[in-house]
Amino acid sequence: MIKLPESTYIGKKIPKEEFYKNLSLSTAVKKAFIDDVEQIIWQNVLSPATLNVANGQKVNQVDVVMIVLKRKEYSKAIIDVIEKAIPRHLIFLFKYQDNFQLYVNFKEEYQKGKFKIIDTYSTDWMKEVVLDLSIKGLDIDQVYENLVFQIAGSRIEKQEGIDLKQSVHQAQEIEKIKKKIAELENKKLNEKQFNIQLKISNEIKELKNKLKEQYEPRHN
Repeated sequence: MIKLPESTYIGKKIPKEEFYKNLSLSTAVKKAFIDDVEQIIWQNVLSPATLNVANGQKVNQVDVVMIVLKRKEYSKAIIDVIEKAIPRHLIFLFKYQDNFQLYVNFKEEYQKGKFKIIDTYSTDWMKEVVLDLSIKGLDIDQVYENLVFQIAGSRIEKQEGIDLKQSVHQAQEIEKIKKKIAELENKKLNEKQFNIQLKISNEIKELKNKLKEQYEPRHN
């Protein structure tokens, strides 16, 4: 299990029915809770009181929710329902038999109790002995950002002077450009006319130059 400070431990089981019994959910979503979920546990609370750190400007508390699964392939609708039921910053810990996965929707509060998801990250499935998540930061904002960085792994890079939101947007832009390059390269392979091939090649070159000029220096 992830080794978070004992002071943060709650370990409270939450009946899964609590998340959907009073909501107008589709039959498929209710079925996902029944078929996919064995147990939901409010595992940890990360806050100034439990970690002895300062309060944040954007984040006041991070809850770690463990979901014990009946099967490894689960419906993401489960996460959506829990996110709506618990309007705070959440870290999900999925457990299936002796395998674990960390999952986070990186989100920001745009008004009291309402959040916008900016991007979603998850780890590979791993054994408990490999599972790792550490607390770093002087306030809850920093703690949350570092947790997201750890779960995201290589998908986003932590850089001096750039906050998490900027790093995420940069990573998203890089991903869009790389996806566009791949689409154009595939299109070029299937194109018969030389002049159109040339035009596509120039587009690819421009996108690769954009990657190099705007983003590669930041990675050096």
